[in-house]
Amino acid sequence: MSKDDLIQFTGTVLELLPNATFRVKLENDHVIIAHTSGRMRKIVSEYY
Repeated sequence: MSKDDLIQFTGTVLELLPNATFRVKLENDHVIIAHTSGRMRKIVSEYY
């Protein structure tokens, strides 16, 4: 996937789930399960 194909949303983390996943409420009131990947996963794991 190229960087032109990315979709970005803003939301609030409601709950931390196992395996670096998060329950996130978006600005449009949808609730999704999000996860980190790549370099961000390494950065997040340093905070645990």
